[in-house]
Amino acid sequence: MTEMHPESVNVLWSGSSQDLTSIATGGRVQTGSYTVTEDAIRFASGVISTREEIIPIWMVVDADITQHITQRMRGVGDLTLRLDPAHAGRFGQRVLQLLAIENPAAVRDLILRQANAVRQYWSQHYYQRDVELRRAGAVSTNVVVPAVVPAPVTAPAPALEPAAAAGDLMAQLVRLGEMKTAGLLTDEEFTAAKAKLLA
Repeated sequence: MTEMHPESVNVLWSGSSQDLTSIATGGRVQTGSYTVTEDAIRFASGVISTREEIIPIWMVVDADITQHITQRMRGVGDLTLRLDPAHAGRFGQRVLQLLAIENPAAVRDLILRQANAVRQYWSQHYYQRDVELRRAGAVSTNVVVPAVVPAPVTAPAPALEPAAAAGDLMAQLVRLGEMKTAGLLTDEEFTAAKAKLLA
C-alpha cells in the first residue's frame, strides 16, 4: 500500500446486483458489479452508460443492510456503506450502495473487518514514522555549541576571528533551518535550538 492509495489486486469478494433486471435477462444484463480487494471497493453501475469508481476501503466507517420482502425471499439485500465524512469530499460521495447483493450480512462484516484492519495498519505506520522523526529530531537538536575561549590578554584578537565565529553560528543556524525544512524538527524544537544558539 502506498500512502493509503488503493493498489491491491487480491480479491476478497466480488458480486453483482441480483435485481429484477438481472433475473429477467438470466444474468446477461447487470446493473451493478462490485469487487472488494484488500484495500479498496471497486464498483461499476449502469445499464446503458457505465460509471466505474474505486473507493479506498479505509474510508468505510459504518454499514447498514436493507431488505425488501422480495429481496429477502431471494436471499439478497442492499448494503449501504457510510464513508468517513472528513475524506468523503475527495471521492464525491458520502454513501456507497451495493444494491441487491447476495448474502449482504457476510459482505458487510468482511468490509468492516477489512476497513478496520487497513485503518489500524496506517495508524501504526504513521505512529512509527512519527516516532522515527521525533528520534531523529531529538538527536539532531542536541547541537553542540563550541565553548568560547577568551583570547589571551597579551595578544590582541585578529579582526577575522569574530567573523569566523559568526560564520560558524550562521552555519549552525542554516543547518537548523535545513533540518526543520526536512521535517526532522518541529516548530517548537527549531525555536528552542535557535534560541540556544543565539543566547
